[in-house]
Amino acid sequence: MPMQQRMEMWFQAWNSLMQDMERQGARVWPLIIDPPALLDEIEAREKSLGISFPPTIRKILQEGSRQVQINWSLPSRALDPFSLSGDLGWSLDAFEWPYFGVDEECEDDKRYLSFHVGGNGDMLLIDLSTDAEDPPVYSWGHETGEFLLLGKSFTEFVERVTELGCIGAESWNYEALACEDGLDVEGQVAQEWKEWLQAFRTLTLDEAVQDFEKLVVFAKMHGAEDERIQAAFAQYDWEQVLHVWVKHIEQETTSSNLLPWCQLIVKTVGKKAESWVLSLWESEHCERLGSSLRAYVTAVCLPEEEGLQRVIAEMDEVVARKECLLGYAANSHLHHFRAREVILWMEPHVAYPIEGWDDLFAVSRPQWLDLIRWLDGNEAQRQIALSAWGKMLANGESPAGEADWQEIHRLLDVAYEKAILRKEKERVDRIRSALETTMY
Repeated sequence: MPMQQRMEMWFQAWNSLMQDMERQGARVWPLIIDPPALLDEIEAREKSLGISFPPTIRKILQEGSRQVQINWSLPSRALDPFSLSGDLGWSLDAFEWPYFGVDEECEDDKRYLSFHVGGNGDMLLIDLSTDAEDPPVYSWGHETGEFLLLGKSFTEFVERVTELGCIGAESWNYEALACEDGLDVEGQVAQEWKEWLQAFRTLTLDEAVQDFEKLVVFAKMHGAEDERIQAAFAQYDWEQVLHVWVKHIEQETTSSNLLPWCQLIVKTVGKKAESWVLSLWESEHCERLGSSLRAYVTAVCLPEEEGLQRVIAEMDEVVARKECLLGYAANSHLHHFRAREVILWMEPHVAYPIEGWDDLFAVSRPQWLDLIRWLDGNEAQRQIALSAWGKMLANGESPAGEADWQEIHRLLDVAYEKAILRKEKERVDRIRSALETTMY
């Protein structure tokens, strides 16, 4: 097949892929397919490298495109069993002799020519040692230093990686799909991935609402933030829906996927999942999700007072064991409640570092009385209150109730005078500046 015709087919496949991914809610970057390179541009690059490009590479640059870039990533809420993303490209200017991380000259330094670098530093390389018109392609992992054959020729690599949705260019994207002949597009993993990707590209909500199994697949791919998805699940018995999600949680082997499963329960079952959440507090089930995720579903699915009492009691146990309670941990367990009672509980427990504590204060619906009390408290409380107030102002939020502005400005003056670090003074200055432009 003539190279120009082959590349037109690639261009069509890439355009179709990116249009589908964008329509289905994936994050996509602008598809770059530049015009062909001029002959004198190619020769100038060859001269700077001290080589002549293999004939097929030269033909692709001269008859196809001097630069191609394809990037996509799935939404964070997508339960993708493969965790792959899209990254394929080349550029006339990107052809470089690779550096493999050794100071002395390496025998591979002039064997391989890099044509694309992944976001983590892994490289896609053509192997010049074969003197082939269409050279093999390898991936090089910057952490392992290992070379992985991706295609016995450049065109074979592009054909196969295009069939796989332009996955790459970090080595881990290819590992489960590589064999001794390069990327395997017919094996079990490849077939499962291609089926999953095809479903993601084509399955619509209108189609999914007609069939429960398809609706489950759609929600696994897109989450259930959309009210239309929630309404579609409301057509079915909530116990049936909960059973599906709980079964997936029990079978899940990747800890990072547990949050999306919990989010699906929260959005499609909500407070009807109360009994299941209570079971998580029983000793034989308490370790499955971990305490932070258990706190999340507790905040949403149990009555607020009961849920908050359970999580605060858990935090008190940490303190009673004389373990260090950091703000990050407290925030991860309590911020979902968005309850002022959390601020009252925090007060005797906060300490440096303030990170996490300030976020928790800001989302816990503070009143002006709380802010004044903390500004007039110990040093950690004051800095937490100032940081939290700054976060609220940045979000267009303010404490509830009536503000005693005379006392607030006095406390800001005191905070500035007592500030030792520059960042502490800057924190006060940012609040003063924001107040000058805020109507209160």
